[in-house]
Amino acid sequence: MTLAVDTSVLDVRDLSIGLESNPAVLVDRVSLRLAAGRTVGLVGESGSGKTLTAMAVAGLLPPAVRITGGTVTVAGRDVRGLTERSAREHVAAHVGVVFQHPTPSLNPRLRIVKQLVEALPPGTPRAERRERAGELLRTVGIQEVPKTLKAFPHELSGGLNQRVVIAMALARSPKLLIADEPTTALDVSVQAQVLDLIDELRAKLGLAVLLVSHDIGVIADRTDDVYVMSDGAIVESGPTAEVLALPQHDYTRQLLDAQPGRLPPVRATAPPEGPPRLEVRNVRRAFGRHTALDGVDLTLHRGQALGLVGESGSGKTTLARIIVGLERADSGTVTPLGGRQWRREVQYIFQDPYSSLDPRLTVAQTLREPLELNHVGVARADIPGRIDALLDEVELPRGFRDRLPSELSGGQRQRVGIARALASEPSLIVADEPVSALDLSVQARILRLLARLRAEHGLTYLFISHDLAVVRYLCDDVVVLRAGRVVEHGPTDEVLERPAHPYTRSLLDAIPGRKRT
Repeated sequence: MTLAVDTSVLDVRDLSIGLESNPAVLVDRVSLRLAAGRTVGLVGESGSGKTLTAMAVAGLLPPAVRITGGTVTVAGRDVRGLTERSAREHVAAHVGVVFQHPTPSLNPRLRIVKQLVEALPPGTPRAERRERAGELLRTVGIQEVPKTLKAFPHELSGGLNQRVVIAMALARSPKLLIADEPTTALDVSVQAQVLDLIDELRAKLGLAVLLVSHDIGVIADRTDDVYVMSDGAIVESGPTAEVLALPQHDYTRQLLDAQPGRLPPVRATAPPEGPPRLEVRNVRRAFGRHTALDGVDLTLHRGQALGLVGESGSGKTTLARIIVGLERADSGTVTPLGGRQWRREVQYIFQDPYSSLDPRLTVAQTLREPLELNHVGVARADIPGRIDALLDEVELPRGFRDRLPSELSGGQRQRVGIARALASEPSLIVADEPVSALDLSVQARILRLLARLRAEHGLTYLFISHDLAVVRYLCDDVVVLRAGRVVEHGPTDEVLERPAHPYTRSLLDAIPGRKRT
């Protein structure tokens, strides 16, 4: 008789997680298994419990959170049955973790070589440490090894920093790699490169990979099996292709339907009329030896939604900041229709809802500021009513007026940011990656909100994004930027369905879930 060999690197059974001072259950009886050479996806919205589950495996739960039941077996040993020190040493030897935001994961005061050396196993001979650090960088595909070793994190791009974080996770030759939203903060082409790297390392090193994500497109593209989490519990699991092709649970279907590529596109009902709302001609901007914008032209008409797409460093945000007056162009012209009222006529929605609001101000105080400072014709006595109306516009309860940003979710914070932009009654809104930091279902609701506000108020949008599926949904026309130059522009459907430039095609090919040729 031949005995079956258990190849599981990770075996979680009936894992429950709670608070030390509260009976609330954060994760409820979660079970999952992961074998060497396989990639398992753990997918769900923020608050679903997916990151808590992954961090419980890695021994990195927050101080006030604890495992209340179940077993966690890593590389053949139940870590809950070990002493705290033994469990920590066992997990450190067998589990590597890649965190969501690469740059904050690194110490800004230490050079990369120092951080890689610190991640090496205890007892690594001093003479071998620098060479081993260089080997790790070469393993993750970094070409300029000596230069990278000497660099500080702020001197590297987000994609390079994420490669460094992956190298650190591999420093002790783990059997299990936990990747917690490893590409959320990266643009689509860099995202594809990082995910390709993780796939290559899994195959080359025989790693088991637990990929945690809210992006079901990434899960579809990169995993063998999937566990769907909602409200702290697994609601569906199985081979990825089967689960996503024939989802049995309503929540799984909701995640699939929230993908921007599945939303019916919103288009202007009539062609633009009258003079342009904004004209940008031959705009150039350099920062030292780096040319951020090199002769950019674009025209934006009243009521139009124009998408501005490209990778990080393409010049998108620099152009937006010049348009709203936060940067100056070295040469060229920006001609708005509005004269002296331009600063009130144009408003900005920022990318990160967590850092764009003053943490000391309540929602009401945040919305009061533009009403008082931009002279929009609202009497002081009428400001409370106007604040309530703004909350209604962005579909937030009026009871939120006294909440601080720390008491709001990411989607709720972004709605406050949109309300703040609407307070000045603008005609043009510049939206800089306004949904990139949000879960897909929250993202879908914000996109529908922006589409409704445009229709009701006749707003003009300059919509900046690296996500072509988002641009396809909301924008009538698109401009593709690369290295500060416009390489393609035209109607969105035409450009994205029949791209003329190789760079545009490469952006489309990098979309998670899209078949690669």
